[in-house]
Amino acid sequence: MSFRRIEYFLSVAKHLNFTKAARECYVAQAAISQQIKQFEEELGFKLFNRGGASVSLTPAGEYFAKQCQAVLAQYNGAVKQARFLAEGKKRDLRLGINGPYTQECIPDYLRRFRQLYPEASITLQEGGRKEMLEALEEEKLDVIVIPDYGLALDQRFDVLELSSERPKFMTGPQSPLAGRQYVAPSELAGQTIFRIEGSVGESPNQARADYLDQLGLGANPVQQVKTFLEASILVQAGLGIAPLPEGMERNLSRDVSVFSIEGDSFRIRTVALRLLPSVSLAGDHFFQLIREDQAAQRQRLQTQ
Repeated sequence: MSFRRIEYFLSVAKHLNFTKAARECYVAQAAISQQIKQFEEELGFKLFNRGGASVSLTPAGEYFAKQCQAVLAQYNGAVKQARFLAEGKKRDLRLGINGPYTQECIPDYLRRFRQLYPEASITLQEGGRKEMLEALEEEKLDVIVIPDYGLALDQRFDVLELSSERPKFMTGPQSPLAGRQYVAPSELAGQTIFRIEGSVGESPNQARADYLDQLGLGANPVQQVKTFLEASILVQAGLGIAPLPEGMERNLSRDVSVFSIEGDSFRIRTVALRLLPSVSLAGDHFFQLIREDQAAQRQRLQTQ
């Protein structure tokens, strides 16, 4: 079975028209029709229903097309990476980042990646989550590290969880909530909530708004601020409360208290994502570093 024949089949499956598929593949219509016929004979089942001018995929053909798309993508990715190796090109890593937790977990992985591949260059790109996802899908980035709240991640992505924690809020030293570990949602009614805006190019955080609605705080006054520093100063002044960005607790002033919501089970995750099937050798190695680290952590926990 040749990959060229798979390309012909996928083109016909996409257009459901032999003439358009032949034009896309730069071959005669008769040639592509003959290739599909031979393909069906080789497979032992029909790929298409043909009725006059109309063409449709059989149930078997529809399933086979989805599998062939994955096979062809993996083949093309393997050819690309093998060509890089044959030409002596470096395992350059392009990493997209979003969210404060990346500062907690990424430096150690980058240090270890450089130790393994000293010839490789490492490029970081920061931006909104939507921007990062689009760059990953367009193969402009090898791996991205982002918070996953509100995202619908499908089978196109390989997902590794880097952190998972309950949402936390910060409050000032003069607040009656100061020093408490848990606070009931009813105690926050009427409090102004300072919410840090998303990164450039990212729409307002609907997931955060939905979360506040679930807590019964949807009617609270909300004031958008641009930075974590701005939110923490307003909180210190006793003007309200603010969600604490993940991984930022150690950067707080001593007189700022942090609390969680009593009875709340919602969690915010930070995840590393890459495309499947893999199209990046650098992404493969970076993910392997994370997996090895997580396996070592699990082993340590089991032996304690």
